[in-house]
Order: sequence, then structure tokens, then C-alpha cells
Amino acid sequence: MNLVRTNKERVWLEWMRRVIAGDRDAEAELVDRYKDGIAIIIGRIVRHEAVTEDLSQETFRIVLEKIRGGEVREPERLSGFICSVAENLALAHVRRVRRRLSQEEIGEADEIRDPQPDPFDQLLHQERAAIVRQVVNELKMERDRQVLFRYYIAEEEKDQICADLGLGSKQFNSILFRALKRYKELYVERFGEP
Repeated sequence: MNLVRTNKERVWLEWMRRVIAGDRDAEAELVDRYKDGIAIIIGRIVRHEAVTEDLSQETFRIVLEKIRGGEVREPERLSGFICSVAENLALAHVRRVRRRLSQEEIGEADEIRDPQPDPFDQLLHQERAAIVRQVVNELKMERDRQVLFRYYIAEEEKDQICADLGLGSKQFNSILFRALKRYKELYVERFGEP
């Protein structure tokens, strides 16, 4: 087993010596061997073909530079090193893009209307809510009032209302339909067309 590992290490070391010496064939072997895997790693992160190609080339440039500079001390771990360089470049690219987009959004923030309603809109909303509550409270049937209030105003879940009132789903839908019809008729009678 040690003999196999020693032979592999020798092969890797010889190959790295060739790269350090500027052997273009050794560099081409590196690219051929890892290009598909690198493209997959980067493509999963950036999801853009042209950027994937650019970052793949940058990965090989960095890796070859590190090999030539003697910074790869464990040749048998070169695969992991290449993969981590590719992943780090892709993640850095995504972070740059996100940062740039958020800076653009901040720059455009002056043009964005404040999401809080202005006092007039708040008053109008309160008046509408008061009218809706008034009309619901004027409905003759208690069950209509309960269903409309709980479902539309209190925003309770349909299942909970059905359970509390002992209703089935279809029965609830029928009651809700009739209650809305009665509500609309009463609203039109009191306030005119909505």
C-alpha cells in the first residue's frame, strides 16, 4: 500500500515539476483533466454560462500560479485544492453581484415611496373598516355575522371556524356565499354601490 502511495506521489511530483518548468503539455493536461468538474462546481453556484467560463479560466490561472510559486505542498491533494479555488471564486462572484445590486437599490431608495400609508390613507382605511363592521353587525343572522367577522376581519382559519360552529367545508362555503350576498345587499341599501 505504501509503495502505491509513493508511486502516486512520484507521479504527482513529476507532473508538478513539469508545470513549474513551464511545460505547456502538463498545463494542458491539468485543464483537460479538471475542466468539466470545475465547470459543474462553478455552474451550480453562478448559473450563467459565460460567467462559468470566465471563472473556470480564472481558476486555472490561479491554480497554475500557485503551483509555479511552490504553494501547493501536497500534490496528492491538488484535486481538492482546485475545487476549493473554483468554489471560492464562484461564491465571491455571487457576493459581488449581490452587493452591487443592493447598492443600486439603496441608490434608488429616494425614488421609492414610503410603504407606510400617509395619514389620509390611514383615515380612509379606518373609515372603510368601520363601515364594514357596521354592516356586518347589522346582519340579521348571528351565524352570518360570526362567519364574516371571523373569516374576513379576524382572518381565522376556515378549519377552525368550521370546528367551532360544527360545520362541514361545503356547508361553510354555502353559508359564506349567502352571508356575502346578504352583506352586499345591506351595504348597497345603506351606502349605495361599493
